[in-house]
This record gives sequence, structure tokens and C-alpha cells, in this order.
Amino acid sequence: MDIPYKGYTIIPNSERQPDGRWLPVADLEASSRGVVTPKPPLRALPREIKATRADADALAVKMAKAWIEAIERQGDEPQVEEVRLPDARVKAPPRARRVEAEQPAATDALDWPRLHEIIGDRLTRLLAIHSLLDRLVTLALARKLSGAGDVEPMLHATASLPLSSRVALAVTANAIPAATAESILEIDSARHRFVHAKPTRGKPAWDLGGAIDSVPQDTHDRTLRKGLEAAQGLMAALRTAAPEG
Repeated sequence: MDIPYKGYTIIPNSERQPDGRWLPVADLEASSRGVVTPKPPLRALPREIKATRADADALAVKMAKAWIEAIERQGDEPQVEEVRLPDARVKAPPRARRVEAEQPAATDALDWPRLHEIIGDRLTRLLAIHSLLDRLVTLALARKLSGAGDVEPMLHATASLPLSSRVALAVTANAIPAATAESILEIDSARHRFVHAKPTRGKPAWDLGGAIDSVPQDTHDRTLRKGLEAAQGLMAALRTAAPEG
């Protein structure tokens, strides 16, 4: 269904992938004095593939609206292209697994010290840098899209998008460099790998120790270091771009 939006027509046109899932894609048309001008399609990152076309089209519309907001606030059109970043391969959905309910013993009752013991310092640091990067990407994207205007509306408009979608939009709008985006997506991938890992046999479902130990320490440290460097670069860029006063 075509969606008129601020002088544009958004046409959800998500593409079916070989594994049966759908890549969010939106075609854009700009209307001016009765003349319709087609624009290049806006594509989500391959990691944003959805199980159904309806879900893919819904995300495509969100991304297209954010792109149009950028035009309205900047006064010119950011380049629309498919953003290709490392580790963006299409993967088949995992097979459903039967999860047996496990009742933790009384000694496994969760409190803050126990929770920190379960998570460990490695995952704590990863979650901290992931949260910081999530916030910094939103700020950088919202500031770029709002131009000299009020940044608050764009913060609300973009914050609901998945982190990888915000990263794709930020690269498209030249809000962050591609190298920074690569480091952010590596941190995001590491977080998902830990949080959604299959629990170790004989351990409670919420125990992440086996997943954390499965990643070599030097690999984990290298990922964190790249994430910290990305955060430092974003903070420096935001400070430089901040208005004086």
C-alpha cells in the first residue's frame, strides 16, 4: 500500500530472500507540481531480515520516514543506497528447540551480588559499552537529521528503531564513519551471541557462563577495545559539533 508522507510516496517493496525471509526495502517517489520523480530504494541491513513481509514492510516504512525527515531538516537529500557492512550475511533461522523448564535451587536465588557473579566482569563490560554506543548512535543520528533544529523530536523518532537500523541510517546520512559502524555492529553481535546463547547442559537457562567462556579472552578484549575506540570517536565528534554557549 502506497503511503503519502511529506511530499513523498513511500512504497513498501520488501524483497524475499532465498531462505524465505524478507529484507525490508522501500521505494520512494517525490511529487513536485504534478511530476513524480522516482528515488533509489532504501534498503535495511541484511541482518534486519524479517520472518514475514508485513514485518519487513513495517520496518521499511519507518526507515523511509526517518530518511524523509533528514531531507526536511537538512534541506538536501542524503544519498540513498544499500549499506553493506561486514558480517551482514543472510543466515537461515535457527531450528526451534524444546526448552525444558528448570527450577533454580534456593541457593540460586537472584540478588545483585549473585547476578554479578553469574554475568561476570567480561559480560558486564560488554553490556556497558553496548549501552553507551546505543545512546551515542542515537544522538549522532538525531543531531545529523535535525540539522540546526531541535534534536529532541528526532531522538524520539529514531530511538525505537533497532540499533543496526540506526547504524545503517547513520552511515547513509554521513552521521558516523563506516569503520565506526563496523565496530558498533561487532559489539552488537557479541551481545546477542552471549545473551541468546544456548545454556550449558545441566545449568539453569539463565546461566551465561558457558557462552562467555566459549569466546577466547583475546577475541573478547579486541572487540571491547574496538567498541571503546568507537565510543571515544563518537563522543569527540559530538563535542565538536555541539553548539557553543
